[in-house]
Amino acid sequence: MTAPLLLLGCGYTLTRFAVAEARAGREVLATTRDAARRAVLEGAGVHVVSVDAALSRAAGAHVVDSVPPDAGLDARFAEVLSRARPSRLVYLSSTGVYGSARGHVDEATPVDRTSEVSRARLDAEALFLPLGASVMRIAGIYGPGRGTSGRLKAGTLRIPDSGGGRLSRIHVDDLVDAVRVVLERGAPGEVYCVADRRPATQEETASWLCQQLGLPMPPRVPLASLHESLRGDRAISAAKLEALGWTPRYPDFTTGFLASMEEEARG
Repeated sequence: MTAPLLLLGCGYTLTRFAVAEARAGREVLATTRDAARRAVLEGAGVHVVSVDAALSRAAGAHVVDSVPPDAGLDARFAEVLSRARPSRLVYLSSTGVYGSARGHVDEATPVDRTSEVSRARLDAEALFLPLGASVMRIAGIYGPGRGTSGRLKAGTLRIPDSGGGRLSRIHVDDLVDAVRVVLERGAPGEVYCVADRRPATQEETASWLCQQLGLPMPPRVPLASLHESLRGDRAISAAKLEALGWTPRYPDFTTGFLASMEEEARG
């Protein structure tokens, strides 16, 4: 019998994962503070429970933790999970831990502790890795209702005057598949980077989307004025993850954004 699936912090990605698993007949318990997501989850047969109720079911379960460090729950989760001993534990982290790294980036690339955000993620990883967690460092997530296309249509997108460095991305459905693969086959205590196969500059992405949507290019601004996550030039490699048997359905932003726009059009 498949172990229950316990999802801590059902945001954009884990809500999609929870719905797919519940509809496939799996017992899924999830936590969320978002009323709209709660309705979607319960409509798909997911049991939305409190954090305490969720943790009480952790023994022998498959647990995925997506709660961000700023919630202040990492130490509590680690303490409870160390006693409960789930059969599988996955922690969703970020490629932001690589900070100022440039060029090719993989699991062996040194992390950067100079930023507060990066340090918080790394501190969380350090709590869960000794418990046998598989840590997933995830590139920029996009999909229906989220990502560059939405900001472009809303008129809020800005691109650096230089065109920007390369950014790695991952379509939400490919990330869902990756979580499933790591739960099934990921090694305890290992780190896996998650990204598609084609990093692209912000200018390249925006230019392609503008052609698809019939919109003008967004305004250009100084690179230094953008969020630190948009100022790098990194090509994230997911080769280690692909060695587990994961293959992205959307290997680059063109296929991924087309699929996202088609889903948005279907409502």
